[in-house]
Amino acid sequence: MPVESPYDRLLADPVWGPECRVISGLSGSTRARPAVVGGAVRDLLLGRRIKDLDIATAIPDSARTLAKEFAGVTRRTLVEYTHKQTIYRVVGPGQPQVDFTDPIGGTREADLRRRDFTINALALGLVGNEKGVLDDPTDGLADLESKIVRMGNPDVFDDDPLRLLRAFRFAAQLGFEIDSATLRSIEIRPLKLRDVAGERIQLELLETLDPDGAAEHADRMDSAGLLRPLFPELALQKGLEQNDYHHLDVWEHTLEALRQIERILRIEERFLLPYADRIREYAGYEYPSGHTRRMLIKLAVLLHDIAKPHCRGVREDGRITFIGHERRGGDLCREHLEYLRFPRYERAFICALIEGHLRPAVFSREDASRPRVAYRFFRDCEDAALGIMMVSLADRLAAQGRLVTDEVNARHRAAIAYLLECLFTRTEMVVRPPQLLDGATLIHELGIEPGPLVGHLLKRVQEAQVMGEISTREAALEYCRAILDGSDVSGRSDGSG
Repeated sequence: MPVESPYDRLLADPVWGPECRVISGLSGSTRARPAVVGGAVRDLLLGRRIKDLDIATAIPDSARTLAKEFAGVTRRTLVEYTHKQTIYRVVGPGQPQVDFTDPIGGTREADLRRRDFTINALALGLVGNEKGVLDDPTDGLADLESKIVRMGNPDVFDDDPLRLLRAFRFAAQLGFEIDSATLRSIEIRPLKLRDVAGERIQLELLETLDPDGAAEHADRMDSAGLLRPLFPELALQKGLEQNDYHHLDVWEHTLEALRQIERILRIEERFLLPYADRIREYAGYEYPSGHTRRMLIKLAVLLHDIAKPHCRGVREDGRITFIGHERRGGDLCREHLEYLRFPRYERAFICALIEGHLRPAVFSREDASRPRVAYRFFRDCEDAALGIMMVSLADRLAAQGRLVTDEVNARHRAAIAYLLECLFTRTEMVVRPPQLLDGATLIHELGIEPGPLVGHLLKRVQEAQVMGEISTREAALEYCRAILDGSDVSGRSDGSG
C-alpha cells in the first residue's frame, strides 16, 4: 500500500482541503506560486489538526492579487493589516480564515530562513511542478523527527522577543525539547519581553501552561529567566521557608500545586467522580478571547501564593505566618494581569480564585451554621466558586508537612465534597433559594426607603431560608419586621463570612 503523502493528507482535510483546491485553481496562482507554510505544514507532518492556513507566494507583490481573487471566488472579505509584514486575510461568517503573504527577502527560501523555528520553516507547494513538494531549507523535518525546537536563525529573538516564550509553548504543546544553543540564546535575553505588548504575551503564557506538565513547563521558563519580567515576585518564593503544614518552600509548593491541579482536572480524586462531567464542562468553558477556564485556573495556581514573600511573618513561638497573602496576592495579580491586557472578566475570575483559595477550609469544621456559610460562599464567589474549590484542593494536597495528617486531608476533601453536593444536588436549598421577596415588596410592605438596607434584608431572608427558619412570603416579611423592630442591621450578619 503506497504511503500517503503530506499533500494527499492536506487535500483530504475536510476543512482545509477544499480551500487549497480553490487556491491552486485560481488564475493568478501560476504566477504567484502559492505554498502552504509554517505551522500548518508542521501539524500536517505530525498528524495534528491544522488550526490555521497560511499561504505564502514565491513572487514579491503577488499575495494581494491572489488573496483578492480568492476572496471574490469564495464570496468572502479581504482585510489588510500590517505588523512586521503585510498580511492579506480573507474572512467570512462561519468560514475558515486564510492568510496570504508575500515572501520576505524576495524568495521563498529567504522567507523560510527568517522564520522563528526550523519546524515552522517548511513550505508545501500547491501548483505546477511545485505541487506536493516540501521545501525545507533549515532541516526542520529532521528536527520534527528528533522532537527538537531550534531557532531558525541567530536573529529570531531580536526580531520578535515574543518568540522567547513561543519556544516554550511549542515545546509544551508538542512534547519537544529546546535545543541547547536556542536555550542559551533565550537565557541572555529575558528582559526583552518587556518590549512585547502585554496582549501578545497572554496566549503564549496560557498555551504553555495548558498541556499536562505545567509545573515542568513553568520551571523551565523560570530557569530561563522568562517569568521574572512578568511576575517578579515568583523569584522571591525560592528558598522561602514555610510553616510545618508545608514540606516544600513556596516555589516548589507552587509547582506541586500545578501538578495537583492537573490531577484534579483529570478527575483522579475519587470523590470527584460523581461530578466529573460537570467539572470538565466547567473547566472547558471558552471565553470570547479563546482562553478556557482550564487555562485561567492553572495560571491562578501558578500565582496563588505570589504575595507570600511580602506577607511572611514569624511569631514569638517561631511559627511562620503569611497572614493576608490571599488578599495581597489578588491585588498584585490584578496589576500584572492589567499589564498583560487580560480581559476584565478574566482578571476578575483569576483574582477571585487567588483571593478565595483559603475559604473552603472553613467547611472542614462541623457546626450548625454550615449551610449558611456555604450559601455565603456561593453568593460571594458566583461563577468562580467551583474554580476556588479546585485551587483550594490543589493547594491542600501540595502541602504535606509534618502537621498534615490523614485526618486533615480527609476533612478538606469532605469540605469540598459538601460544597460540590450543595452546588450540584442541593442548589435550591443552599446555593440559590427560591426568591420569597423582592426589593419592591419590601419597600411597599415595610415602608422603608430604597437603599442598602433593602439588599441587607434580602440577604438575611435567603440565609434564613437556607437554615430552614422560613419558607413562605409571609414568614419572610415577619422575619424582616422582627429585624427592623429590634435587631442590629448594621452588618453583623452582612454576609462577610
